[in-house]
Amino acid sequence: MKMKKKIVAMMLAGVMACGLWACGDNGKKVESQKEVTATDSSQESTEDEAQEEASADDSNTGEIVEENGMRKEPVVTEKELNQTGQTGPVIYTIEGLQVSKLTATTDEMAEMLGIEKDKEVALVAFNASIENTTDATVSFYLGQATLTTNTKEQVDSDGFLSEYIDGEMLGKVKNSGNMIYILKNSKAEDLTTLTLHVDAPTDENFETIGDPVTIDFNLQ
Repeated sequence: MKMKKKIVAMMLAGVMACGLWACGDNGKKVESQKEVTATDSSQESTEDEAQEEASADDSNTGEIVEENGMRKEPVVTEKELNQTGQTGPVIYTIEGLQVSKLTATTDEMAEMLGIEKDKEVALVAFNASIENTTDATVSFYLGQATLTTNTKEQVDSDGFLSEYIDGEMLGKVKNSGNMIYILKNSKAEDLTTLTLHVDAPTDENFETIGDPVTIDFNLQ
């Protein structure tokens, strides 16, 4: 079962990468029904009109994928969100996000994903990176961020499906990966706000060296 879950994780990671970076042209493209804005607890991001137009034209599309016992239909894809903030010596960036409708079409896939067969759930994925700006050892676990939503769900990232972001940084390093969340009690089209909650960074003595982080995303 663990091996099968790893295969599913690799498959979903590939699907997410294709969704966020448009690698390939198999499947239908769908226009996003919403625009994405993001704010965090330490910094507010604004975009000029040219960036917004480019984002609407180039970023807010995604491919419908139906294969290997599952169907994924993007509702929102933002490839170039690049929401950056800093807490203590750590710079974090949410590079992109995707909100999709997800359905397991076989019993085996439903069991591996922990959802009901043929029941549509919401899938939320973030591409992200963290960077330590000092020579010291710093820990900041963005990959373990908790997600809350306007639909009153609170979930942790799926450890099998997400691409691990190493939170222990030994000096000036940058780590990246993705966080994938399955919302079993929400519909993708009902999501209007998402919030990531991350604990404050710590040093090698487990002393706090920054503030906890919350990052809000408005899907308009």
